[in-house]
Amino acid sequence: MKMKTQVKSKLSRTFSSNFTKAYQKFTMNHMKENKSLPEAFLQKPLSQCKVALVSTAGVHLKSDEPFDVDNPAGDPSFRLIPNDVTEQELTVTHIYIDTKFAKTDPSIVFPLQQLKKAAADGKVGVASNVNIGLNGGILDTAIAEKDFIPKVVELFNNEGIDAALLVPG
Repeated sequence: MKMKTQVKSKLSRTFSSNFTKAYQKFTMNHMKENKSLPEAFLQKPLSQCKVALVSTAGVHLKSDEPFDVDNPAGDPSFRLIPNDVTEQELTVTHIYIDTKFAKTDPSIVFPLQQLKKAAADGKVGVASNVNIGLNGGILDTAIAEKDFIPKVVELFNNEGIDAALLVPG
């Protein structure tokens, strides 16, 4: 991470902590409510569903290329995370959140072990082998909406995933 990005990260985290409403207004000003999307309902009980994790905390395998936090527009790409990964194999790369605790305990932002326990306890059908790490610090979402989100949807459809647990960063 470049020094300029480190300073920007520290400033944004300080600003978000001390001026919460202004920060939310700034970060959400590009969002538009889409009322034309239909509501989605599960077609079967959660206890019979294949469930995936999707985290916007910048979670990825240590062996993966980190998210490009130096890109001013944000990194709209995603990383695949299998369910047989250990927490020691995960890391977090993000500019707008303090990653110190998530790097120590990735389950804070990627509760894979908890999802697998829920599956073992019968609360969900099965934990998907395909899970997604995203970097939520994207100010221009057009590329993600056009290129990457459709790829994730197609991947989930091909894998027979019924539901996704969204974990914010």
